[in-house]
Amino acid sequence: MRQPEKMLPKSNLKAAEGASVKILSPKEGQLFKGDQVPVHYKLVKGKRGEHVHAYVDGELLGMFKSEKGTLTGIKPGRHVLELRVVEGTEDHATELDVSDRVYFIVR
Repeated sequence: MRQPEKMLPKSNLKAAEGASVKILSPKEGQLFKGDQVPVHYKLVKGKRGEHVHAYVDGELLGMFKSEKGTLTGIKPGRHVLELRVVEGTEDHATELDVSDRVYFIVR
Protein backbone atom coordinates (compact mmCIF):
# COMPACT_ATOMS: atom_id res chain seq x y z
CA MET A 1 0.00 0.00 0.00
CA ARG A 2 1.28 3.47 -0.85
CA GLN A 3 2.11 5.86 1.98
CA PRO A 4 0.06 9.07 2.43
CA GLU A 5 2.87 11.28 1.17
CA LYS A 6 0.56 13.59 -0.78
CA MET A 7 -1.66 14.49 2.19
CA LEU A 8 -0.87 17.70 4.02
CA PRO A 9 1.19 17.33 7.19
CA LYS A 10 -1.00 17.70 10.27
CA SER A 11 0.81 20.94 11.18
CA ASN A 12 -0.45 22.59 7.93
CA LEU A 13 -4.13 21.93 8.69
CA LYS A 14 -6.50 24.59 10.03
CA ALA A 15 -8.64 24.15 13.14
CA ALA A 16 -11.89 22.24 12.62
CA GLU A 17 -14.08 24.85 14.39
CA GLY A 18 -17.07 22.51 14.70
CA ALA A 19 -16.64 20.67 11.39
CA SER A 20 -16.83 16.88 11.27
CA VAL A 21 -17.12 14.10 8.70
CA LYS A 22 -18.23 10.48 9.06
CA ILE A 23 -17.90 7.92 6.26
CA LEU A 24 -21.13 5.89 5.97
CA SER A 25 -20.06 3.91 2.89
CA PRO A 26 -17.88 2.08 2.13
CA LYS A 27 -18.06 0.10 5.36
CA GLU A 28 -14.83 -1.04 7.00
CA GLY A 29 -13.44 -3.96 4.95
CA GLN A 30 -16.18 -3.81 2.29
CA LEU A 31 -15.45 -5.66 -0.96
CA PHE A 32 -16.13 -4.08 -4.38
CA LYS A 33 -15.94 -5.66 -7.81
CA GLY A 34 -14.84 -3.38 -10.63
CA ASP A 35 -13.09 -0.03 -10.42
CA GLN A 36 -15.93 2.11 -9.03
CA VAL A 37 -16.42 2.74 -5.31
CA PRO A 38 -19.53 4.63 -4.19
CA VAL A 39 -18.92 7.03 -1.31
CA HIS A 40 -21.58 8.24 1.13
CA TYR A 41 -20.76 10.42 4.13
CA LYS A 42 -22.22 12.81 6.69
CA LEU A 43 -20.66 16.30 6.74
CA VAL A 44 -21.09 18.87 9.49
CA LYS A 45 -19.65 22.08 8.07
CA GLY A 46 -19.05 23.98 11.34
CA LYS A 47 -17.76 27.53 10.89
CA ARG A 48 -15.39 26.83 7.99
CA GLY A 49 -16.09 23.54 6.20
CA GLU A 50 -17.64 23.51 2.72
CA HIS A 51 -16.79 20.20 1.00
CA VAL A 52 -14.52 17.15 1.33
CA HIS A 53 -11.41 15.89 -0.41
CA ALA A 54 -11.29 12.13 -0.99
CA TYR A 55 -7.87 10.50 -0.66
CA VAL A 56 -7.24 6.87 -1.59
CA ASP A 57 -3.95 5.55 -0.23
CA GLY A 58 -2.81 9.14 0.31
CA GLU A 59 -3.55 10.33 -3.23
CA LEU A 60 -6.23 12.95 -3.84
CA LEU A 61 -8.77 11.31 -6.17
CA GLY A 62 -11.87 13.42 -5.76
CA MET A 63 -13.77 16.32 -4.23
CA PHE A 64 -17.40 16.09 -3.16
CA LYS A 65 -19.86 18.85 -2.24
CA SER A 66 -22.89 16.60 -1.90
CA GLU A 67 -22.80 13.76 0.61
CA LYS A 68 -22.64 11.09 -2.11
CA GLY A 69 -20.27 10.44 -4.98
CA THR A 70 -18.31 7.76 -6.80
CA LEU A 71 -14.57 7.20 -7.02
CA THR A 72 -13.51 5.67 -10.33
CA GLY A 73 -10.37 3.98 -11.62
CA ILE A 74 -9.64 2.19 -8.34
CA LYS A 75 -7.22 -0.69 -8.93
CA PRO A 76 -7.60 -4.13 -7.33
CA GLY A 77 -6.24 -4.45 -3.80
CA ARG A 78 -6.72 -3.20 -0.25
CA HIS A 79 -7.09 0.57 -0.01
CA VAL A 80 -7.57 3.29 2.59
CA LEU A 81 -10.14 6.01 1.94
CA GLU A 82 -9.74 9.25 3.87
CA LEU A 83 -12.22 12.11 3.63
CA ARG A 84 -10.93 15.47 4.84
CA VAL A 85 -13.09 18.56 5.34
CA VAL A 86 -12.07 21.57 3.24
CA GLU A 87 -12.79 25.30 3.61
CA GLY A 88 -14.93 27.05 1.05
CA THR A 89 -12.13 29.43 0.11
CA GLU A 90 -11.54 30.42 -3.50
CA ASP A 91 -8.65 27.97 -3.92
CA HIS A 92 -10.63 25.05 -2.44
CA ALA A 93 -7.36 23.75 -1.00
CA THR A 94 -7.43 24.78 2.68
CA GLU A 95 -7.97 21.56 4.59
CA LEU A 96 -9.20 21.42 8.16
CA ASP A 97 -7.85 19.18 10.90
CA VAL A 98 -10.82 16.81 10.71
CA SER A 99 -11.12 13.59 8.72
CA ASP A 100 -12.43 10.04 8.74
CA ARG A 101 -10.77 6.89 7.37
CA VAL A 102 -11.89 3.43 6.33
CA TYR A 103 -10.28 0.58 4.44
CA PHE A 104 -11.95 -1.31 1.59
CA ILE A 105 -11.01 -3.96 -0.96
CA VAL A 106 -11.39 -3.97 -4.75
CA ARG A 107 -11.22 -7.20 -6.78
